[in-house]
Amino acid sequence: MDETLDRFLPVYGHRTVHGITLAAPPEEVWAALQKVTLADLPLPRLLLALRTLPSRLRGTGPDLLDRSVPLAELFRRDDRWVTLADEPGRVLVLGRVARFWNPVPREPARPGDGEGFVAFGEPGWAKAVISHEVFAHDGGSRLVTETRIQGTDARARRRFAAYWFLIRPGVGLIRRSALAAAGRRCEGP
Repeated sequence: MDETLDRFLPVYGHRTVHGITLAAPPEEVWAALQKVTLADLPLPRLLLALRTLPSRLRGTGPDLLDRSVPLAELFRRDDRWVTLADEPGRVLVLGRVARFWNPVPREPARPGDGEGFVAFGEPGWAKAVISHEVFAHDGGSRLVTETRIQGTDARARRRFAAYWFLIRPGVGLIRRSALAAAGRRCEGP
């Protein structure tokens, strides 16, 4: 995974990595991950509702709280995220540039694609990548999610660091909950 992420954000100030090992084959794990919805994640759903409240009150941004739509689809619908790498059944990497620390995150002109994302360097912004990868591991699979963030200048890095201090526990909870939900879907009822 590092090679894929290094193509898009090799230098970062903040990073989280979470993983789960499952007895199911990679294709089954990937299919399960693609079906995880907010209905599978009650506490993370509450955290997302709180985080998106300012945007929803202003009527800006996409509705990310639909409990019936798979999370993967919600991200694909959200045009603030750019698909950087997509190898169905193996890896998905998304990128976004924003002032995440604002109650209603501001967005610059959308980078458009991976090259635009990598080239973006306007001061005052943070670049984030989120990846999900599944690979064969010990007769089953390993499902890993990684988040990396880097500010485009010193001031943005300081502002994001303060924001990250507050939200990092919630980000970890959301990632671990999504992995566990994929695992439950692999196990069946």
